[in-house]
Amino acid sequence: MADRILVAYATRYGSTAEVAEAIGDVFRKAGVEVDVRPVNEVRDLSPYRAAVIGSPIYVGKWLPESQVFIERHQQHLRTIPVAYFAVGLTVADGGAEILRKAEASMDQVRMLVNPVDIGIFPGRLESGRLSLTDRTITKLIRAKTGDFRDWEAVRSWAEAVRSKIAPA
Repeated sequence: MADRILVAYATRYGSTAEVAEAIGDVFRKAGVEVDVRPVNEVRDLSPYRAAVIGSPIYVGKWLPESQVFIERHQQHLRTIPVAYFAVGLTVADGGAEILRKAEASMDQVRMLVNPVDIGIFPGRLESGRLSLTDRTITKLIRAKTGDFRDWEAVRSWAEAVRSKIAPA
């Protein structure tokens, strides 16, 4: 019988991976067995009784590998509790319209597998780590650099999700 929780994520520069690890830590501290892995490394979902899946938001959408992961595994994911999270720089500014757009980044995957909950968190941008193309884009749109992640919000959301998908 499946007894583990999967926290799967896509990431481009590591920020979303660190958020996924923080979510996994909340589960571990509550005594839940959890695997935190990149979506590209997960082949078999049978060991898992629930999943938390995340992606950064780029150009208003999740990274393709997260969407492909959910498409590929949607039959199994529909049989277990699933939560989604997204990490994006624009949500650091807050505002209802920005949050609505961030939620819209998950529309495609929500149609495939309806989650029990979603979390949206500000991300981190370190221009020195970006590819030349991404660095050029961030300069053109005048994106703020820095770490805007709210770790307390991540932990609080993870605890709420844990109580829904892996109650004590």
